[in-house]
Amino acid sequence: MFGISTTEVANIFITWVNFMFELWSKVNIWPSRALVDYYMPKLFKQHHSSTRVVVDGTEIPIAKPKNPISQQATFSSYKHHNTIKNLVGITPGGLISFCSEGYGGSTSDCQITERSSLLDLCEEKDAIMADRGFKM
Repeated sequence: MFGISTTEVANIFITWVNFMFELWSKVNIWPSRALVDYYMPKLFKQHHSSTRVVVDGTEIPIAKPKNPISQQATFSSYKHHNTIKNLVGITPGGLISFCSEGYGGSTSDCQITERSSLLDLCEEKDAIMADRGFKM
């Protein structure tokens, strides 16, 4: 349509994604406890007032790597596909406040949590909410 190759489009896209990562990774998106409390919904505040962040593992499908070791590291037995996995956290009010680095799809949510900076960001009395499948 624009007279350029698929490879050229891919290169432009990858360049912009890398550029956005370099800029946005410098922005501190972790909100203060006061800000989390201010925007926390009333019912959430009544029942789970110490919650600082709600986390979940998110898997993104990728092409099957050629390297067998990379294939094994990225294969997700849950998705039955090769994936990259991130731990994403949102505040009770709905603000994205945390995103870990990407890990191979075979990495557990607990392993990602332990390796990420999430626990360092939380204060002593903060609670982290996760689904039942998240075994810690």
